[in-house]
Amino acid sequence: MFRLHPKRQSPSLGLASLAIVALAFVSTVDDAGAASRRSARLEDVAQGSLTGPPVMAIVSLRDQRVTIYDAAGGTMRSRVSSGRTDYETPVGIYSVLQKEEEHYSNVYDDASMPFMQRITWSGVALHGGALPGYPASHGCVRLPESFAQRLYPLTKVGMRVIVAYDDVAPVEISHPLLLKPAPPPAVESAVAIPMSYQDQESDDNASPFEPNVKRWPARVAQLEALKSIAAGKRIEADAANDQADQMTQIVTEKKEPRDKAAKALRKAEAAKNAADDKLAKAEKGLNSAKSPKATKNWEEAKAKALKIAEDATAKVAQLTETLKAAEAELQTATQKAAPFVAARDAAVALADAAKHKTQPVSIFISLKTQRLYVRQGYEPVFEAPVTISEPDKPIGTHIYTAVDYTNDGKNLRWTAVTMEHKGADYASYDDDRLDQTNSAADARQTDVAKATAALDRITISPDVLARVTEAAWPGSSLIISDEAASKETAKATDFIVLISTEPQGGIKKRPKQFFPSDNFYRDSSYDFYYNYDRYGRRGYYPRQKSLFWW
Repeated sequence: MFRLHPKRQSPSLGLASLAIVALAFVSTVDDAGAASRRSARLEDVAQGSLTGPPVMAIVSLRDQRVTIYDAAGGTMRSRVSSGRTDYETPVGIYSVLQKEEEHYSNVYDDASMPFMQRITWSGVALHGGALPGYPASHGCVRLPESFAQRLYPLTKVGMRVIVAYDDVAPVEISHPLLLKPAPPPAVESAVAIPMSYQDQESDDNASPFEPNVKRWPARVAQLEALKSIAAGKRIEADAANDQADQMTQIVTEKKEPRDKAAKALRKAEAAKNAADDKLAKAEKGLNSAKSPKATKNWEEAKAKALKIAEDATAKVAQLTETLKAAEAELQTATQKAAPFVAARDAAVALADAAKHKTQPVSIFISLKTQRLYVRQGYEPVFEAPVTISEPDKPIGTHIYTAVDYTNDGKNLRWTAVTMEHKGADYASYDDDRLDQTNSAADARQTDVAKATAALDRITISPDVLARVTEAAWPGSSLIISDEAASKETAKATDFIVLISTEPQGGIKKRPKQFFPSDNFYRDSSYDFYYNYDRYGRRGYYPRQKSLFWW
């Protein structure tokens, strides 16, 4: 290989090399320092001032942070990393649907999602993860793992989660349309509740939708009385269900001979039709016979076909009578079972109504559909028409939440959050942007005038108000929006409302969803499966940190 003699090498080349090395060293040091400062800045979690259970989490996409609020206005704040370009975390209204301390994604390379709090069944969640300083996830909201771990035991299924572009803080509000709790009603006599129906005093068995009334003795007594009534109604519903099951079992047993007779009759009718065809063919052949031999053959064929047809006709008649008798027995059994089935349905409806009285009510009013929808305990209850003045004028999206009692437990204290869009650049990574998103500026308070103006445009019929007032507990909510409920609002969810003018890549690019089983909240084993994640998967492996967490 040709090499320059040392004496012939240019001194300027050596100086340039040294300069390049020096610049590289300085650049490396600067990059390392910047990364260190950014890491420290992102992992820094503001000291929280929560004094009670969280009632709401508000994620700001612009500021890349989340603020947790309790009923008294206490907060806990952290940096986040939301969905990157094409996988944006959709701006909208959610709630916590499921919690799992150890969780792994089935979509994104078995990615670890520690302290996962799901907000859609299609896979969007709050969870611990890497925070590079800009939106980087596939739609989830990543939290510093230390913060996610602190937050996890504080929250309950049902906590409201709001994803907004601009950071906004809830503000107290009062309005005649916002529900007021009815006085504690006269309750039925207490019933003896078997141990199997009594709620155990543990967080594992307590309903995630039970309102927090611990500070209000009269409301505690009211809730306990309503829970006792609900348990009694559930006992009655179970007893009615057992009786209905016994009667429907008899109906099922009577269906078997009816179905068997009907099947045999269909076969006999087919055989009779075939025999009639053969008889008709023999008669036609006999009529057209040209010789004594042919006539004799067709006469024998006709006699044989006639005998088969007569036997088939007799079989059809016999099976027709058998079927009539079986249908009569089935009808009698069905008639006897009908009152038990009706009693079961009525008892179940009463049990459901009694259970709903112990759960906060969630109301959604859509300008787009001009209807009001009600859910309780993540179950649809009813819907009804609603009157909205100036229906051609946008109303915005507003979330009103009953956070606690006031006036010695006689009234509810409500807060409002109004979501507004300012224009978004969800994946801007420049330093100025990072300095802005990592600032500690307080969230802007919701404009009470706008939130009040939206309520002023709504008229709800008295009968609908009466139905929802009886479930006006802390934790109740009212959502008013230009939008219809998202398709994500389905089994075992509260209302999920997405803002259609905002990017929704974090949901649109997810696989088709599967929903949990009916016993999701009754069976701690959670016997459901999603094609996008695997419940409890690899929970026994040590959690590995990765910059590519979902």
